[in-house]
Amino acid sequence: MADLNDEDAPKAIREFVRNNPDIEVYEYVKRGFNGEVYFGKRKKMGDHVVLKFYSAHSNYDSTEEAVILKSIRHDHILEIYDLRFLPPNYAFFLSPKISGGDLQGVIDTKPLSSKEALNIISGLLLGLTELHSEHKIVHRDLKPGNILINLSNGHPIIADLGAVKKIQSVDGYVTASKSTYLYLPPESIKNNQYYFQSDIYQIGVIMFQLLRGFFPINDPYKWLTAKEEKQLAAIRNTSDKYKQFDELIGKKILKGVLADTNTLPYFLDPAFKRVLNKSLNADYQKRHLNASFLLKEIHQLQRNHPDYIEEPDKLIVRHDNGKEFRIYLNGKKAITVEKCIANGVWRKDNSHNGTMGSALFQARLK
Repeated sequence: MADLNDEDAPKAIREFVRNNPDIEVYEYVKRGFNGEVYFGKRKKMGDHVVLKFYSAHSNYDSTEEAVILKSIRHDHILEIYDLRFLPPNYAFFLSPKISGGDLQGVIDTKPLSSKEALNIISGLLLGLTELHSEHKIVHRDLKPGNILINLSNGHPIIADLGAVKKIQSVDGYVTASKSTYLYLPPESIKNNQYYFQSDIYQIGVIMFQLLRGFFPINDPYKWLTAKEEKQLAAIRNTSDKYKQFDELIGKKILKGVLADTNTLPYFLDPAFKRVLNKSLNADYQKRHLNASFLLKEIHQLQRNHPDYIEEPDKLIVRHDNGKEFRIYLNGKKAITVEKCIANGVWRKDNSHNGTMGSALFQARLK
């Protein structure tokens, strides 16, 4: 077995990994609240798998949630090969290793076009509909780091299923999980409550990120005002500083300004903002009633609006019918619109009045 450098992992988990006769484990990844993660290869099957361990109570593998997870087979939900309790207080999940890494890695690597973003959200909502409508369970920790991308077909896959909970009624709720604070919905911060619509909120935050709204997850201090930064700097105790930071972020979530739709790219049609404002509403009862309702609105955005591809020096506007425009500033810093005639040949379109609004209006025409 490779040197795993997993000294920080609990002893029971380290021993289980090393004594497993069926899996050759070769890598360990520390994930904090998200559990302990190992990568390995099944000796008989020859396929690569992920072993993930969560904190759990002693009968977790016989709970209703665990039984449900083992039965789910869906293109947009990570398949669970095996799920069992590991004494003294861990749950062991065995699942396939997905080729494309997680969605946060995609976001950090390159900007997505608006159609690419909507396609990902559409897939996630298909998976979420399965969890909500067919099995009555909420995920409770939806974020790009918990979404995997299958390179073979581009499908997003909902993963990290260790926090799922069953909700008995349509208007019922469970307690919030210890998920990443930045993705907690307002009702979880205010009342420690998590509803079906709370998953909708987290999908809204993911969509906001994919569409490139201001969400500096890799440098969260950018959310703070100069006054708030000064306030934090005066705190010397590290734990107190983290607590104060979470309180400041929590206030922004409660006010609905952490994912501020006013920071969306200028070129997106107002309909994008309307959909996001509803899914991100601070009042869970004013969000989309369920994942299917939000999926319907996503499909409308896909049908009714062109694809926007923002490049460093220009904006491409591409329609499903083949029409394509590009907008950029020429050498004199004047707004220029060009239309693709055929086979990569571009011709200037001077029907706009020189403003960005007019240029976008022309480019949006089918």
